[in-house]
Amino acid sequence: MTTRLLPVEGTYNFRDLGGYEADGGATRTGVFFRSDALHGLSDRGRQQVTDLRVHRVIDLRDDDEQRLAPDALPAASALIPHPIFPSAREHIRRRLGVVEVTELLYSRYASTITAAVALLAEEEPAGEGEAFGIASATVFHCTAGKDRTGAVAALTLLAVGVSREDVVADYAESERHLAGAWLDGYLETLRGRGREITDDLRQLVGTTPVAAIEAALAGIEREYGSARDYLLANGMDEATLERLNVRLVG
Repeated sequence: MTTRLLPVEGTYNFRDLGGYEADGGATRTGVFFRSDALHGLSDRGRQQVTDLRVHRVIDLRDDDEQRLAPDALPAASALIPHPIFPSAREHIRRRLGVVEVTELLYSRYASTITAAVALLAEEEPAGEGEAFGIASATVFHCTAGKDRTGAVAALTLLAVGVSREDVVADYAESERHLAGAWLDGYLETLRGRGREITDDLRQLVGTTPVAAIEAALAGIEREYGSARDYLLANGMDEATLERLNVRLVG
């Protein structure tokens, strides 16, 4: 099975968005990376991030998540906090299933998701990223790198013409990488905070069923028509979409 997973030490779900067929070519490698949280980066992991020419790191987690597990970034990387929603704990407390959470994510937080995609399209101000030369890269991540990160990745890829089939597969791949050490460790963290570990919770934090992304995309198509229309309706303009395409497709 093809994977875009990169073995960055201290991460479990660090992947390149490059290599997908898109309108006008294919998505470039080494431009955008998606990941789980970066608080566990070792010295070697930080060097790997530097070697990937990563300048900007967009953290999609809420304020509490960032405070409890701050990213351990290389000195040359710039952190951009951009919480998708106010509290990740709310979704755990409400005992929603992963399909429900995914649909809710795309519908309720459309404006902050769209703003995150717009951040990817931004050109860096002159002088920023000079340590990496012109072609610096961006990482965006949440905690697991599957839900909030998955939404930003899916809409970015769809916006530049990557097929729905490839986008669904990209979303679903997270489950394979999170199984085992990451999931066990995260559940132990939740247990230490007094959370009862149930099968439903395990499914919520560790799985990426195709049904979840399919339901979310179907909702977008019903309400907006397409991912591009979703982005345009929630704060993005055509010029930003064009910049995104120029950055990612070649």
